[in-house]
This record gives sequence, structure tokens and C-alpha cells, in this order.
Amino acid sequence: MSSVRRALALSFIERYFSIVVALGSSMLLARLLTPEQIGMYSVSLAVIGIAHVLREFGVGNFLIQQKDLNDNHVRTAFGLALVLGGTLALVIYAAAPWVARFYDAPEMAGLMRIVALNFLVLPFCSISLSLLRRDMKFKALLYVSLGALLLSTAVTLGLAWAGYGPTSLAVGSVVGNVATGFGAWWARGRPALLRPGWREWRVVLNFGGQSAVTGIVTSVAMDINDLVVGKVLGFAPVAILSRAQGLMNMVHRDLMGAVRNVALPAFSQGHRDGVALEPVCIKATGYLIVVTWPFYALLSAYALEATRLLFGPQWDAAAALVPIFCATGAAVALVSIVPSALIAVGRIDLVTKFELTMQPLRIAITVFAVVTWQTVEAAAIAYLLSGVIGVPLMLAIKHQAIKIDFLATWVEIRRAIIATLIAVVPAIAHLAFGQRSDTGTLPVWQVMIAGALGIFGWVVALVATRHPLMQEPFVLRVLEKTPWMRLRVK
Repeated sequence: MSSVRRALALSFIERYFSIVVALGSSMLLARLLTPEQIGMYSVSLAVIGIAHVLREFGVGNFLIQQKDLNDNHVRTAFGLALVLGGTLALVIYAAAPWVARFYDAPEMAGLMRIVALNFLVLPFCSISLSLLRRDMKFKALLYVSLGALLLSTAVTLGLAWAGYGPTSLAVGSVVGNVATGFGAWWARGRPALLRPGWREWRVVLNFGGQSAVTGIVTSVAMDINDLVVGKVLGFAPVAILSRAQGLMNMVHRDLMGAVRNVALPAFSQGHRDGVALEPVCIKATGYLIVVTWPFYALLSAYALEATRLLFGPQWDAAAALVPIFCATGAAVALVSIVPSALIAVGRIDLVTKFELTMQPLRIAITVFAVVTWQTVEAAAIAYLLSGVIGVPLMLAIKHQAIKIDFLATWVEIRRAIIATLIAVVPAIAHLAFGQRSDTGTLPVWQVMIAGALGIFGWVVALVATRHPLMQEPFVLRVLEKTPWMRLRVK
């Protein structure tokens, strides 16, 4: 258990450092690039989203969850990744001019061809990263990820400052992946270069095929906002949606990503050792929602202040969408770790079943909303509706493999609701009585006070509800080093 806690701590450090760097980068890019340029890059990534799923083909998760992993499994996974990566790079390179004509944006062709280079690099990244995760070597992953992130960010900002527009984002992504691939290989002790093989192709294809189907449908559904909005409304509205969703993603993608990085290898190890996973799932979900729900509530309340502080007044239109995306994140947090648990117990077929049911519905809802109302608000509400519908569906599917303890689950949800209400009171009161500037928002110093009040309220809420998170060694060490937070749970 201590190894899992240590892995989570390292994963959180990596994610939160990434959030800080990403926020700083986004703040600068929002001032260096126009909404049109950022939207063009977002749509370019959405177009090739399916290719990314096919390139991965689930080989990373296969290597993590496979019980009796051997060299033939690794070589087969690498060979498959190489073939798919090279093929997809050629397809994207050839299709780039056609996509650019479809969106009436000649610059997109160049962007897509630069991004296509990632498909030649990523096979070397994915194998080494997956093996490091399987072995729970999260300290090495921390150094690799942060080093690549800093290098990628520096290149992106430097090129954007020099006037290269959205090309700076594409080149930065390639540099980051090259650094990740080399760093992960080095962190594994600089082993001999992998040679592709095909001896275990049946077992890899069986797992990867289901994973690829799931990933393709999910990728299309998640990118449908950018794809449809970019065609119907233009690139600038895509960027507005991206900025609003990006604020929510500071938790939904980055915090959840830190948990998922550890969840699959930890669940897989627990399953191999015969550990019952439902109590672990309930505890992990309780921790997640008591962290994320107060954040979403406060971000929704201070949406305009947060948007203007991070991106500038030219992005004010995104503020009205932030509460909608935060509501979606709060709902999805209830089932965020379920796919990892199902894959760990060998039921990737159930994950596939969920995605093939839910994601086409998400696509239909989004397309209908955007085409009918032709507003960014409609796209955001469609995202919320599909997220809410997906929660009971995911729980029903989970129950087929991991029996849900409904009473224990409700206890965690109720405690998180109470903690959230307690946590947000000080900051919401400050918002109601704070002195606004001529622009209608609280000044920066008052927003900083609100943030401090939010943290204080959250700690008080954990103590008041006697939340188990307060008993975690890492949390206790942090509280002990923070004089004004020295609160004890008797």
C-alpha cells in the first residue's frame, strides 16, 4: 500500500507541476496567438484524433495488465506500434491538403504534416513508458515527463514569440515526444534497442482490437465539439470552447490523469494478488470527488475572474461556459476510475461495450445541438448532457464484473456533498461582498484571497466530516508543515 501511496504522490507532483507550466504557457500563448490560430490547431488535432488511437492500439495498457509478460509480448507490441505509426504518418501526410480544403484553411496542411511526425516517434515512447508504469517506477516517470514538458514549452513559446503562429504548437509537440522517448529509454537503464517481433500477435491483437475500437469511438465523441463547431461556426468559437473546457480540465484531465496513471498498474497488481477491488474503488472515488467537487464549485463561481486572469479580456466569452463544463467534470468524477478497474480484472470487453453504447449517443447529441442552435452554449450543454447520461450507464456495466456496494458508495458521495458545501462557504461569501473593479470583476489581490479562503474552507470541511483523506500520511505531513493549517482529527 505504501508503494501505491508513493506512486500517487509522485504522479500528483508531476501533474501539478505540469498544470503550473501549462497554465503559464496558456497565459502567454493566449496573448501571443489569436483565437483563430489556436482554434485551427485544435481542429487539426481533432481531425487526427482517430489516428492517435489507432497508433496506440492499446499496447500500453496491454503491457501493464498482462499477467505473465515476456520479451515476445514486448517485441510484438513494439512491432505493431511501429507498423501502425509509420502507416498513419503517411496517411495523414497525404490527407492533409484535402482536410485543409474542407475547412478552407490552407495553413492546416502544414500543421497536420508537422504533427504527423509524432507518429514516427511515439512507438519508441509508448513501450518504454508503459514498462516504467508497470514496474511502478513513477519517480523516473516524473523526471522524464517534466523534462520533456519544459523543453516542449520552451520551444513552443520561443517560436510563438518569433511569429510562427500555430506552427509553434505543432513543432513543440514533436520536440516533446522526442524528448519523452529518449528520456524513457534512458530511465529504463539504456537497454538494447527493441527489435520488433510477431510471435504473440494473437494475444496482442485480441486486446488491442477491443481497445482500439473503444478508443476510436471515444476519440471521435470527445473531439466532435471541435470538428462540428469548427465547420459550422468557425475556428474562433472552437478556441472559446477549448479555453472554457481547459479550465475544467485542470482537474478532469490533469488530476484524474495522475490518478489513472497509478490506478491501472495498482489495480492490476491488486487483482494479481487476489485483492477485492470494490472497496479500493470506493475509497479512491471518495478521495477524488472530495478534491474535485469543491474546485469545480469555486471555479464556476469565479469563472469570469479566472478566465480574465489567465487568458485576458479577449477570452471573456469562455467564462459563461466554464460552469457547464465544471458540472460535467463533477458528474464524470463519480466513474472516472471504473475503466481502469475493469481493464485490470480482464474485462476490457465491458469498457468496449460502454463506449460503443455511450459515445455514438454523445456524437448524436452534440451534432444535433450544434447544427440546430449553432451556438457554443449548445455544444457545452450537449457535453454536459452526455456526461450525466454516462454515469448510470457506466455503473450498470461495472456491476457486471465488480459488484457495487451501493450503501458504502452513497456514504462517500454524501460526505463529499457535505464537505463541498462547507468548503465553498468562505470563498462564496467573499465573492458576494468583495469590491468589484470597473470591469465588473474582483481585482487580482481579492481573487488570491478567495483562493486562500477556498483552501482554508476545504481543510475545515475535511476535518468537520472526518474524511479519511486527513489520515493519509502525505496529507498529514503537509498539514504539519503549514502552521495555519495545524488541525487534527481526534
